[in-house]
Amino acid sequence: MTKNIEGSLEAMDLPTLVQFVSYEGQTVIHLKHGSQTGEIYLDNNEVCHAELHGPNGESALIGEEVVYELLSWETGTFKVERNVPPPKVSIQTQWAFLVMEGMRQLDERRSQKELAIDNNEELLSELLAEMSAEDAAEIKKLVKQNKEIDMANVNQTLSEIMKIDGAIACALVDYESGLTLGTAGTGLNIELAAAGNTNVVRAKQAVMKDLGLKGGIEDILITLTEQYHLVRILHDRSSHLFLYVALDRTHANLGMARHKLLAIEKDLEV
Repeated sequence: MTKNIEGSLEAMDLPTLVQFVSYEGQTVIHLKHGSQTGEIYLDNNEVCHAELHGPNGESALIGEEVVYELLSWETGTFKVERNVPPPKVSIQTQWAFLVMEGMRQLDERRSQKELAIDNNEELLSELLAEMSAEDAAEIKKLVKQNKEIDMANVNQTLSEIMKIDGAIACALVDYESGLTLGTAGTGLNIELAAAGNTNVVRAKQAVMKDLGLKGGIEDILITLTEQYHLVRILHDRSSHLFLYVALDRTHANLGMARHKLLAIEKDLEV
């Protein structure tokens, strides 16, 4: 029999992992992605139950919908335990059909994202047509800079940020153009939060200018009842980018999060 194993979803995706352990009797696969966790229980070579938990460990969802969400996790960690009976049976559908439906939903999400990009480009063209030639040229320059960014490196950086204890969601944002260049995490409208913090950065810089304060902003901390929102300006890479991170206060160490964010920032190439 296979011993209890641990690893990363980058090294072994969920369909492969389930196939690998499906003949081990009653087995549970523990999955972690950012601040979310989930479990898939197998019995008699089939998935029979799945649970998804929020940042505080509360059970947020059970059943087939959990499987579809877990199949979309491309990063994270897993741990397999044998001889663990399922607490209940919430799934009757065969695993092969679950995988097919999960992949269909994932393709649909990607198609919707591509459609949104196309719509944004069409909207941008319409807006440029209404601007002066000088303003339109400046906007095109900013868009060109954003397209030239190494997105593979950006996605890797955001993935590393999500490994910080308590991380809920994060984003890389251009506060001059207002564009969000990349996001990671769930449980928070990260696009809306990033846009709001763009205004925060602009306002803070305006105040510093009015007061005649020298030097740049290192980071901005917004403390909520249950969360920390941390904005880290990327001075060494660009004068118009910042990293935005939302942290769960019950699981995050603010000092350690700042230290790790600084270390991660040094590896970001834009």
